[in-house]
Formats: sequence, structure tokens, C-alpha cells
Amino acid sequence: MTTPSPTARLEDGWRRFWFAEIPPHSYAVIRILTGIVGLATLVGAWNPAFWDVDGIVPLSGAWGLGPWLLAHGLGHIAGRLLRDLLVIAYACMAVGIFTPVTVPLVFLGSTGMLSWNFLPYSGAQQLLHEVPFCLIFVDSGAVWSVDAWSRNRKGSAGPTRLEPIWPLRLLQFQLALLYFAAGLWKLGNATWRSGQALHYVLNDQLYQRIPGDLPEVFFGATVALTYLTLVWELTFPLLVCFRATRPVALVIGLLLHLGMWVTLEVGAFMPTVLIAYVAFLDPCQTERRVRRWLPSARAVVPSGSPG
Repeated sequence: MTTPSPTARLEDGWRRFWFAEIPPHSYAVIRILTGIVGLATLVGAWNPAFWDVDGIVPLSGAWGLGPWLLAHGLGHIAGRLLRDLLVIAYACMAVGIFTPVTVPLVFLGSTGMLSWNFLPYSGAQQLLHEVPFCLIFVDSGAVWSVDAWSRNRKGSAGPTRLEPIWPLRLLQFQLALLYFAAGLWKLGNATWRSGQALHYVLNDQLYQRIPGDLPEVFFGATVALTYLTLVWELTFPLLVCFRATRPVALVIGLLLHLGMWVTLEVGAFMPTVLIAYVAFLDPCQTERRVRRWLPSARAVVPSGSPG
């Protein structure tokens, strides 16, 4: 047997990294979670002031149509119509109705949502907008969806088709770059370099979820967490590259985000980021893991993993 050359092994690894075929279950989980978080975001922004042109939307917003809409008496209707259409699109995406249509509609609708009124939203909304882009290129409704249920009921469902892994890779790179960029910004901030950033944030009434001053006894812990956050964000792209360190990076991230969610008003950032974490889990094991909690979920999962 001829031993493959280093160049051939490198080329084969590159092809498998980007173009391996995987079961569609990871994409289905991302679709469901994105739909749920998107709906929750809209419920949190249900107040008409978020959508009315003469509410908190500046006249230069609303795609630049603010003055025209007001002049034609549409300042109240247009924004609420966008909101209601997004609610329908996110709901259809979550349960998997007409998935090839609703996923692109969610991406386009969230683009419009950010352009319509950027003031109330955090960076979480931008990430929530970008996740559906990765789902446009795959059939995320192939399993665990009304579409799949309908095909099974009609007897027209064939074997579960495998999907390319590269959209998951895009989501992985997106999250890794997000953390690394955040770490670089923190590294240039004197408060973060001194280790006092979390102490000040946790005592800031603007961000506190629980009002009151943090006891001084916790100062050392906040310093340690400040440096842990900084180091973790800067090294996250490297840590997730290796199987041995990937779980460490993800668990630290999970704990940090849960801690932020419990103590700070950070909007939907925590659940939105955790959606992206699904991209780092073994896609060939997703169905098996979900079936532990949902025994009725059925699919054939091929052996092996693209890594």
C-alpha cells in the first residue's frame, strides 16, 4: 500500500474540513433555537415606540423613509407591519414550515429590522441576524420540522440527505472572530488591563440586574474573572481548533455567559451566542444527543465525524 504524501494528506484534510457531508440535525437545532430567540427578541421589543417612525426611531432611520411615511400617515402602520411579518417568519422558522422560504425571509427581515431602528439593539441582534445566513445554503427543515412531518405523512420522504459542513464552519469562524475582536478591544482598554473592568460594570446601575453595590470581599474574584475573560477571548480561536481544548473553551464560555446573564442586563446576547455554540459540537452526534431527551426523534446517523 502506497503511503499518501504530506501534500496529499493536507489536501484531503482541507477537503474534509470544508466539504464533508454531515447529517442535517445540527442545522435543525440552530434553526429551532434561532426562531425561538428571534421571537423572544420581538416580544421584548413589542412596544410600538420601537417601531413607530415618530417613536424612538430617528427620522433618518426607517430606511430613510421616515419623513415620507409620516407625510402619508403611515408612521404607525409600516413599522408594526414589519414587526408582525417578522413574528410570523420566526415562528415558521422555529417549527419548520416552508423552511426554504422562511429562512431567507428571516435573514432579509432581520436586515430590515436593524436598518429600520438600530437604537434599541445590542450586538446580539447583529449575531442573531447573521446566523440564518448560514442556514440559507442547507435544508435545515429536513428533520424535526413540520415540513419533514408532512413529507413523512404523505409517504414522500426518502432517506435523510446529508448536508455540507461549510455553513457550520462559517458560523464557527464568525464566533471565533467575534471573541477575538472583543478581546483585542479589551486589551486596548486600560480598565481591562488593570483587572478592574468587571468590578466597575457589576457596580454600574445601567447594567446591573440586581441593584446594589458589590461587596468589597468580591473584588479579588472580579479581578480574576476580568483577566480570565480577556485571556479566554483572545485564545478562543486557538482553543477550539483542537479536540482536547475545545470542550474547555466552550465550557468556560458557557459559564461566563450564564454569569453575565444572571448578573447583568445584556439582552439576548447569552442565548444568541449559545446558538452559535451548536456549530462546535460533533454534528454526527447531534441526533443521538437530542434523542436522549426526545426519544421520539428518529433519524439515521452515519458513523464517523468530520471533526
